[in-house]
Amino acid sequence: MASHNAEVSSLEGVALVEEATKIIENSPIRPRDSHGRPGGLVEFPASLRPIIIGDLHTNLDNLKKILHHETNYEEVTANKAAYIVVGDAVHDDQTGRMKDMTSSLVMLEEIFRLIIAFPENFLYLRGNHDTFDARLVKSGIAQGKEFRLKLLEARSAEYVEAVEKFFDALPYFIIGDGFVITHAGPPRGGCTKQQLIDVLDRPDLMQQLTWNRINEFHGTPSSREYGERDIRAMLECLSLPEFTHFIVGHNLINDGNKTGCWMNVIGVKNHHILYSGTASQAPYLTFQNGELVLKTAQVKTPEVYYYG
Repeated sequence: MASHNAEVSSLEGVALVEEATKIIENSPIRPRDSHGRPGGLVEFPASLRPIIIGDLHTNLDNLKKILHHETNYEEVTANKAAYIVVGDAVHDDQTGRMKDMTSSLVMLEEIFRLIIAFPENFLYLRGNHDTFDARLVKSGIAQGKEFRLKLLEARSAEYVEAVEKFFDALPYFIIGDGFVITHAGPPRGGCTKQQLIDVLDRPDLMQQLTWNRINEFHGTPSSREYGERDIRAMLECLSLPEFTHFIVGHNLINDGNKTGCWMNVIGVKNHHILYSGTASQAPYLTFQNGELVLKTAQVKTPEVYYYG
């Protein structure tokens, strides 16, 4: 982006990845875990307005529109706001394009540059697609494996190793004033703040925070689903008010909503699913006068996407 300074723009390859990783590992709003490592939790400052961006899945155009929508960029530059991406910026999810990883490389390097340009004002949570794991498969395509092969071809083995370290360094959960954010959903039965900080010691929590999906039928959730009880239990474990806004991405949006945001999911008050890759709207969430509001950075004819 033209707004990046010369120092940021000059970084390339492994140096670019390592600088972004260093920034996220040393964030002052990220408590250290019991072993002194960067913890899985980010404590978002009450002084900043959050600009919450859902799954992008390589839609760089939408990202740029949100970055510069209304006063977003000016407030971030003035340290009055911060961008938060809920994960899954990579891996195109449009039919016929899921195996092409060129756009994923472009998007990933833009994320690195944004982290470096705004070290205190650009946050990225880990999603289930932020991996090279060969078990990550969508529509029969092993997107994690394909992405690794693309980076090996386009960059180097050292670059792949650096990106894997970046993925492993990402946080999993954000607590802010009146809201919490994670990629997929709460762990079943909830967990404590300390357990979020020590998430690297809990592979089960990492799995649930990046893979769980909402149970839409009000029945007993399966081992890969969560329900309203889990949301309430999570907030209780964190000593947060019952109706704190609980914001996630990842989940299917199948209620006919064309904006890419499903508010009060299946009647669960203040639980919202956000998907910002929707080309028709470029949605994001933010706060105005203490109230959560849905914004759309563009409006055009809706397109059909495969959500997940």
